[in-house]
Amino acid sequence: MNRKYGEITVSATVDKEKKVKKRRKKSKIFDLSAISIIACDCLQAIIAIFIDLFLISQILNNSNNSVSQNIVNIGIFYLIEYIILTSAYAVTGYALRKMNKSIFVSVGAILLTLTVISVNLIGNRLSTLFPLVAVIYGLSWAFFSSGFHNLTAETISSKHQVRFFAVKRILFQATYIIFPVTLGLIIDKIDFSFMALIMLGVCAVLIVFSFLISPKKAYRQSFNLKKFVGYIKKNKEETKPLMWVYISNFFRGGSYDCFTTLITILVMRTFASNTSLGMFQSIFTACSLLTMFLFLKYYRKKRAKTFIIPTIVLVSCSVIAIFCATNKITILIFYAVYAILNVILMSISDSRRSGVVRQLSLHSHILEHTAIAEFFLGGGRVLSTIMVLLSGVFDNMMGGTLFLKIAIGFVCLMYVFYGLSLCLLEKSLIKQDEKFRAAHVAETIEKAED
Repeated sequence: MNRKYGEITVSATVDKEKKVKKRRKKSKIFDLSAISIIACDCLQAIIAIFIDLFLISQILNNSNNSVSQNIVNIGIFYLIEYIILTSAYAVTGYALRKMNKSIFVSVGAILLTLTVISVNLIGNRLSTLFPLVAVIYGLSWAFFSSGFHNLTAETISSKHQVRFFAVKRILFQATYIIFPVTLGLIIDKIDFSFMALIMLGVCAVLIVFSFLISPKKAYRQSFNLKKFVGYIKKNKEETKPLMWVYISNFFRGGSYDCFTTLITILVMRTFASNTSLGMFQSIFTACSLLTMFLFLKYYRKKRAKTFIIPTIVLVSCSVIAIFCATNKITILIFYAVYAILNVILMSISDSRRSGVVRQLSLHSHILEHTAIAEFFLGGGRVLSTIMVLLSGVFDNMMGGTLFLKIAIGFVCLMYVFYGLSLCLLEKSLIKQDEKFRAAHVAETIEKAED
């Protein structure tokens, strides 16, 4: 009896130790590296707000050109940036295989600093020298994102991807609550140059955090795109989730970034105020936090459609409202719906992009996976940017906003496909999980029979 009692006591102690270990593991999701990844994401978001919202508004408000010509300039700016950013991934992979990825993030942060400095120095000549800014901006994102995405894929385990990226998105959204209205007020009430000095301080902090990211486990990594593509083609069934990641990335590139640009154009043309632009962004982003908390609480793979389908339906309806009547009310409805609901698609997309390659045990191919994901993303971005550029050209020739509306409709269609491709990605992951469980049960039965 005593011996049995002793065994029970020992097993209870072991169970307690297991529970303690589990708790420790859970608490380690957000270690220094994970916190630094989130910090880098939020800091780069502040710089992106400065460039993508207020620099674009500076180009759009150039009184020396017509509105349509300014839209053409915005299209050229993003076309240059996206071409440089996408093509750079074919080269950076070779260097990332041998170098510390944190260095790439830091170099990207330094180049972002140079972008801010160049904007400040160019000043009133921005309308003619914006292609130079686009080149530096494209290079900065090429370095920053190539190092950042690969570090994230290495550092955050596939088990914690959804939870980590949901929390990261919440804090990212919080950044978009505080800074758009703050930066807008500084530009309108104080000075654009003073704003640029603040951005330099943000860049310095970003560089510090970039050196604090350290992967928990280093993998031997290859960078042979031809071989990796050959492997995907040969193992179509096993790598189906990867293909859906790439397809969803193409539609994401064709919708998300372009929607942000189009929103900026619409708001600035309607309200003509940096403060209004920042205030709307902050208010709607604050509302999106509630969306993220609900997503974090109720999201499961099998419930993905419950979140994705209403999002694409409501965003599409708000775009149709703009077609019916383009005014302050319809623009604000579109801005609100998109800003509040889009975070759902972004969270699923971010977590799957980083997590699927680990879930399929392809750790050594993280560099190739990231490069291919970026090629698809860049292809979508270039296509939608060409649509914006053409809308500016044709509206300039004909006078009006007909082609700008056509561009918005095209981007909306890409957004619908983005949501549907994410549904199919989640479905393919569920199938893979079921196959794995079935194989695992069969293996256990076979061992028991032996």
